[in-house]
Amino acid sequence: MMIPAGFIATLITTTFLAVQTFPHGEPLLLPQAPSVHFTPMPVRVGVDMPVTLITATAQTMQSVRQHLRITPPVFISVYSRHNMRFVILPNPAWPAQRHIAVTWVPTRTSVRFSTDDDRSIGIDLTTQQLIAQRHGITIRTIAVSTGVAPKWTTPQGTYWIYKKVLDDHMVGGSAQSPDHWDVQHVPYAQYFTGAVAIHGAWWNHHFGRPASHGCVQVPTAEGPDGPTGEPAEAQWLWHFADLGTPVMVYGQTPTTDRTRMSMPQASRP
Repeated sequence: MMIPAGFIATLITTTFLAVQTFPHGEPLLLPQAPSVHFTPMPVRVGVDMPVTLITATAQTMQSVRQHLRITPPVFISVYSRHNMRFVILPNPAWPAQRHIAVTWVPTRTSVRFSTDDDRSIGIDLTTQQLIAQRHGITIRTIAVSTGVAPKWTTPQGTYWIYKKVLDDHMVGGSAQSPDHWDVQHVPYAQYFTGAVAIHGAWWNHHFGRPASHGCVQVPTAEGPDGPTGEPAEAQWLWHFADLGTPVMVYGQTPTTDRTRMSMPQASRP
């Protein structure tokens, strides 16, 4: 599993605080005092949600494992970003529909969350489809537009949703390049690796073929100028997926004469 730029939950032992945040710093829960009581926080997350541990003193991965307590017991993988900063991942996943507590035993500092009902998203580059599953059973299949090959191919791999932005402003590429884009009011953006997101694309009316700069464009019923005439798939996905929901990207992006970039006219240089 690849670690995206950002983290979902942070266990801070330097200040005896457990803080769960979005990767861009917006607090999701207020700090709480250290406690040995496993009172679930009112947060539902996906079964792949990582926890970042920041310690007061240098640690090894072995000492981190020794000082962590997971309730209920779950196998974990520990990755070191620094000798005082570690990423904790469930292996293979947190149990579904359970209250989870990750505790740093020396200070009794915990971060707590509840998991969803084992939701996941698959993105098939070959068929240009997004497959939403619950407990491994497909509940919805959506025609999408992924990145145009070869320059903007949506990256293959296993990720998780680490940031959700209801109404985003996306800018990328060189300002002097034909590849530059500057699009406001991008709805229901759910980032899963770097700047790559699943999002509504009110300007696209030809889903089922590659058309983006790497993101996964999804039909959305509303745009800044009103109804688009497309189904409300982006809205549905926004409510379906949680922070920490696994996203698997696989297959090969087709390169045919049907492939073309889809962008709002106003975003072109």
